[in-house]
Amino acid sequence: MKKLEFRNGIYTVLRPLYYVCKVFGLASYSYVADRRNNRITTDYGNLNYIFTVIWLIIFTVGLPVQILEVYNVQMVSQVVIVAFMLYSISSYTSSIMGMVCISVIKRRRFLEIIENISKVDNKIRYTPQEETYMNRNVMFNIISEIILLSVLPCILIIYIIYEFRSEEYYIINLKITIICVACICNILILLQFLNLVFIMKQRYSHLNKRLTNWINGTVSRPTSLNEKNERCMRSVRAVDHTIITSLRVSSFGNIEGTLRQADIHLLRQIYSELYDITCLINDTYGIPILATMCWILTAVLCSLYEALVYFKVWGLAHIVVAVTYSVFFFKISFYCHTATNEARSSTILVQKLLLVGNYRNECTKQLKMFSLQLQVMGHEYTACGFFSLNLKLFASVFSVIVSYIVIMVQMK
Repeated sequence: MKKLEFRNGIYTVLRPLYYVCKVFGLASYSYVADRRNNRITTDYGNLNYIFTVIWLIIFTVGLPVQILEVYNVQMVSQVVIVAFMLYSISSYTSSIMGMVCISVIKRRRFLEIIENISKVDNKIRYTPQEETYMNRNVMFNIISEIILLSVLPCILIIYIIYEFRSEEYYIINLKITIICVACICNILILLQFLNLVFIMKQRYSHLNKRLTNWINGTVSRPTSLNEKNERCMRSVRAVDHTIITSLRVSSFGNIEGTLRQADIHLLRQIYSELYDITCLINDTYGIPILATMCWILTAVLCSLYEALVYFKVWGLAHIVVAVTYSVFFFKISFYCHTATNEARSSTILVQKLLLVGNYRNECTKQLKMFSLQLQVMGHEYTACGFFSLNLKLFASVFSVIVSYIVIMVQMK
């Protein structure tokens, strides 16, 4: 058992996602957040592997079974058989790869990322209102994603029961379990990644607001930690009180409302740690995200093609599935794109800060080093380094899907 310092509510906010991932074998660890004692207790015992091992066995057996099932299907075109076989292979392969990477090889990384974010939060020093607002946004994001996650399997269950209604009941249940769980595991991998990116975006957005306040001559009264690691204001006034003064950059002194060299240096340290967290996220989820992206591409292609070919029978169900997958793909691209732009905008804000007025040599040097640091430490999310996750990727994939659909229809 390992005990870590518990300084904010980020662990509590992520608890619903943790429970869902635990059931589907994507969280081979356990943790208990004790807010009363401000501690977090983690456990990496072997018993945490139970769900992971169960689902790995099911997926490993289900992959060849599904391939043989598709291969023996008759009365459909060869293009449909090939497309659905590619979908089955990509679905099970991405689930197995993601589960092995996240729950076995890099099982400690998720809590390590959260702990590093928690350490950064203690340096940023939010007000209680700011922290509560950010945590509520994350909680709302997670709950809405879990609700959407429960809708997609229902669509698949209805479709499978309708398609295999002539077979035995236990065979239907087996197919529903294997296909739906593989789909859910892939989506849960995406949700873990998405929420980490969203949390990072919140931190960059808060820091950019701080830089904007410095440019406008608005310096917020800082917060500090008391003996119980609870955030409190250094002033006896309201916690959301802001002092508006003329900005004066100094390399010494502790005058409130004055930007100091130490403030700039602290911000450089925070951005450096956020860059390390971004690299850690890319390293942890690079291979699973790459495999999941391939799965989404084949799923959209297969669903749209079958919707065009068998529109009168299964057209609506396939269109709904294709749109759902496309929404997940767009959400990944959009979140990563906005998070990257939020980090890049800091470089522009630092340059504007340099243009504000006369600074002491020490502060000017710190700002120039800060600007150079932001240019060198590029904050970008990638799929194992093969391509960047942004809206350009979404546009490119959309054009590829249209091209493949045209080709597949011509091959009919």
